Amino acid sequence: MIAEYAVEVALASNKRCYYTTPLKALSNQKLFDLRRKYGEDKVGLLTGDQSLNRDAPIVVMTTEVFRNMLYGTVLGDVSRNLRDVSCVVLDECHYMNDAERGTVWEESIIYSPVDIQLVALSATVANAGELTTWIDETHGATELISSDFRPVPLRFHYFGERRIYPLLSPGGGVNAQLKSRFGKGRYRPRPMKNRRHSQFNTHPGDVLGTLSARNMLPVIYFLFSRRGCEEAMKRASGIPLVSDQEHARLKVAIEELTANNPNLRNHPHIEYLLEGMAVHHAGMLPSWKGVVEKLFQAGLLKAVFATETLAAGINMPARSTVISSLTKRADEGHRSLTASEFLQMSGRAGRRGMDEVGHVVVLNNVFEPVEDAARLATAPADPLSSQFTPSYGMVLNLLERHTIEDAQELIERSFGQFVTNQQLEPMFVQRMQLEAELDKLKEPLCPDEIGDLGLYAKRLEAIRAKHKQLKQMEKGLGGGSNRVPHGRRARSRRKGPETPPVVHDDSQIKDAMATMKEEISGLLDQAYAMPCHGCPVQKPCSKQTGRHDQITRRLKDLDRRIERETGKYWRTFQALADVLRLFGYLEGNSPTRLGRMAACIRGTNELFLTEVAISGIFDRLSGPELAALITALVQEETRLHDMVRRKTSSPVDAALEDVRAIGRRLLHSQKDFDIEIPVEFSGHFSGITEMWAQGASWEQVRMATSYDEGDIVRALRRTLDLCRQYMRADGMPETVVEACRQVESLINRDEVKEDFA
Repeated sequence: MIAEYAVEVALASNKRCYYTTPLKALSNQKLFDLRRKYGEDKVGLLTGDQSLNRDAPIVVMTTEVFRNMLYGTVLGDVSRNLRDVSCVVLDECHYMNDAERGTVWEESIIYSPVDIQLVALSATVANAGELTTWIDETHGATELISSDFRPVPLRFHYFGERRIYPLLSPGGGVNAQLKSRFGKGRYRPRPMKNRRHSQFNTHPGDVLGTLSARNMLPVIYFLFSRRGCEEAMKRASGIPLVSDQEHARLKVAIEELTANNPNLRNHPHIEYLLEGMAVHHAGMLPSWKGVVEKLFQAGLLKAVFATETLAAGINMPARSTVISSLTKRADEGHRSLTASEFLQMSGRAGRRGMDEVGHVVVLNNVFEPVEDAARLATAPADPLSSQFTPSYGMVLNLLERHTIEDAQELIERSFGQFVTNQQLEPMFVQRMQLEAELDKLKEPLCPDEIGDLGLYAKRLEAIRAKHKQLKQMEKGLGGGSNRVPHGRRARSRRKGPETPPVVHDDSQIKDAMATMKEEISGLLDQAYAMPCHGCPVQKPCSKQTGRHDQITRRLKDLDRRIERETGKYWRTFQALADVLRLFGYLEGNSPTRLGRMAACIRGTNELFLTEVAISGIFDRLSGPELAALITALVQEETRLHDMVRRKTSSPVDAALEDVRAIGRRLLHSQKDFDIEIPVEFSGHFSGITEMWAQGASWEQVRMATSYDEGDIVRALRRTLDLCRQYMRADGMPETVVEACRQVESLINRDEVKEDFA
């Protein structure tokens, strides 16, 4: 509602509004919703590869596209990009937490002109006040509007032993009945060999049957693996979820939705759709996911088994959500869900205007005590943290439009630096207090002439040292002419052959003692002549001097720590700039022709992607071979691979070796400047791309790999995206542009082609 009001305000003042989302799917959905309300002529769409009515009063886009518009490298001049724009909506702004993409939201806020109003929306930000303060300082006057009111309140349940129970007690803690039945005392892990089946401790059919009997359908049933979703749907098959009339409506709706996609008519999940259930995860074909979403939104599906990606903003609310497990597999192994993850999935329950209450059902799992479920159900969202990271593209884009001083100011306005400064605030306070104390200590206590107590103490110490030496000499007198020092004699015994003795006669020692006494006398005269000698405040002055030195050392230590933390982003920026100068992308602080080209590229390592493009490798490859190589540039090496039965051709293999050499050279240079930006590429998937670009049918491609269809589409669309970036890059050689244009025509067809209608 708030975002739509922002759109209304912009239109009422004859201005324009940009609506940004984190996902293409959500952008497509917003495009549909806004077109339905305002008409097609008033709503446009901008993605990395599509431009529909870009000058419309309302333009929907991903946040990356908006960030790129602020840079003005690909989508035109910044002034044109932002012409008449009075408001930008940043939907789902908690994506700032995303490790790979979070920096985009920070850049969008930092670089937005101050006369554009930002409207940031999120349901899962614990430290919204901190974020508000940062935007206020960085962009302009900002107010926090927060509410914990939920139009459709949630009830939390626990399903175990084929029964459903309230999860929470009236006071908010775990239900006492559940503690005795499923609590920590009843925690009985099964043998590890059965643990892989833990997500099915509860049979999906039992869950759906119980929810259906209680009128708690439709439901989104969350599992944390694609295979788990498919298996759960198959296990639940046969549960009567739809009536005869709903079954007939489903047949008609499915026929209409698959009319333009003949391949979907033979989809193996059609039979389950007719039962009122479906699977939704990233491995499904985008066109098939679209069918599932439309049927669910129309109320024709009663259960969708989904991974948590469905909780990421797509408008698919249900009466109930089922959370099958409180742990998930991550890169570091199994881990517990975060409060925000649990909240995102729970938030799908309850349809505004349709349900009086939404239901969240947590399934019993012998490895997860019920207390954990109650804790997550009552926990607040996790705080946002900064993922801001300077990149080669950021350096080039900022220096193209700003001086080095302005670039530093912008870098130091990041949310990450803001949070760091707040964490350092106690250090700043301590430093101010120490400096104030140091100023007071600089006032001398001397009653008359001001002395130097430090120098006085050094002279006394020198006198004591010489007295000690003098006593050692006195001990050496009268001991005979052939004296060997004790330590030397001991060493001689250890080494074997006896070394000649050191011979001193008493006359030499007496001469040395006389000289020493003269030196001591001179030092005493100097010390006695100093104002500090005999001074009545010598002791307190000594304490003052010691405290002064202590504070000075402490201040230096604080300064080092503050400098290390406050300057880390800028030091990274400078190191990246040094590498760019080394490779010829910067001359001084100005981007060269190569620099302006690389500024148009978006990726983990823009310098690497540009170096590959200009290396001449592209020129010796055919269209399908180049497509395969570009796919390698958008893939990263992983420990586990699904099987691919189609290998790359010899020219692609040779090109990949050349790419590997470029990567090694860049990594070596980065190491010299202490930069850790990865150089990622993998040819594992390239054979599939080469096959598709050679004209293979979708069925042939699908049979050539065990990868899910959604993964194939995603890899091919990422290939298209990089291909188009090369085509639009400023100053890219025409041979590269033409080769990429050919790749685009070969790949962008059938299931890969995106439909934004």
